[in-house]
Amino acid sequence: MLLKITNQARDYAWGSKTLISDYFGIPATGRPMAEIWFGTHDGSPAQLPDGGTLTQKIGRQLPFLMKILAADSPLSIQAHPNAEQAKEGFERENALGISLGSVNRNYKDDKHKPELIVALSDFEALAGFKSLEEIKQLFTDLADHQGVSVGFRTMSSNWLGLLSEAEGLKKLFASISGSRSNLDGYNAELASLADGEARFALAERLNLLYPGDTGVLLSLLLNHIYLEPGEALFLDAGSPHAYIQGLGIEVMASSDNVLRGGLTQKNIDVAELEKVLVFEPAALLPIHPKEISKGLFHYECAAEDFMVYRAELSGSVVMADLNLPGESIVLCTAGEVAISNSIDEREVLRRGEAAYIAADSSRFTLAGSGTVFIATA
Repeated sequence: MLLKITNQARDYAWGSKTLISDYFGIPATGRPMAEIWFGTHDGSPAQLPDGGTLTQKIGRQLPFLMKILAADSPLSIQAHPNAEQAKEGFERENALGISLGSVNRNYKDDKHKPELIVALSDFEALAGFKSLEEIKQLFTDLADHQGVSVGFRTMSSNWLGLLSEAEGLKKLFASISGSRSNLDGYNAELASLADGEARFALAERLNLLYPGDTGVLLSLLLNHIYLEPGEALFLDAGSPHAYIQGLGIEVMASSDNVLRGGLTQKNIDVAELEKVLVFEPAALLPIHPKEISKGLFHYECAAEDFMVYRAELSGSVVMADLNLPGESIVLCTAGEVAISNSIDEREVLRRGEAAYIAADSSRFTLAGSGTVFIATA
């Protein structure tokens, strides 16, 4: 079975009004176009040409979800639970009678959410805790800085002291997160340091958007990462992160479980976030895809729910009889690509169009001139 699928853009406040429409030629809505989902998640199941949904057609949930993501301003500092935490949290909130639509709901389903983001444009993100040495140096410098108030230096010194204790990173995070009503002046002074030191430029940007927010300071604990188009970043359970700006293709386990810690107007549950965070430094590096055959690239990562490929087609590159291990979603990001399968079905995809490929056809062929991303179970 080969089905063309589509969906509407979700208008989260951090989304861009132009990135998706400019890149894919999809008509602008006049509102932020943050994400377009291609999958079966109940939050926004993919649509079929006849008006039905992909979920209704195949009668079950896919284990993965593919999205177009366009950020014009930062997403929240967040992390996702592992499978055991998601199941426990979902059952607990059900037992407490918290409705799935409640703003205080943390667990929308009982699944984990490892995710891979592949940049289509220059892409900026925060991901993973910096090394303890980097964080200690940061707060040492802040505690000794002569261009700020005594109160600023005292608070910085206190946080430096916490970092030197057992489980210091966890204690530091908890102390900052618990200072939500006391950071207006601190963050303003922190942002003012950007005039002379580039390393505080992001804090200045974030404080303009979320003055006094704990996420402004928490951002300095995380690695500041830049992806070039074609590079990717993998985020496993418990990894703190926030996408800052850019356009990308995101593939994840089919879940909408997000625990937030700052840089958002949405529900923040610091206690629950601290349960799922892995308080260990992690030097997350961009993933460069491996070319496994001419024009076919694999983004290797530790996810068990999905695999991600990119295919570059041209007059001299046709991929015949591809055999992927499970059902797949194919999304065209450039040009025009025809998909056909072993049971004589065929669809043509243009920029921004996607298709579902069932496992009932053992092989499929890609031809044309363009780029497609393939997510497969």
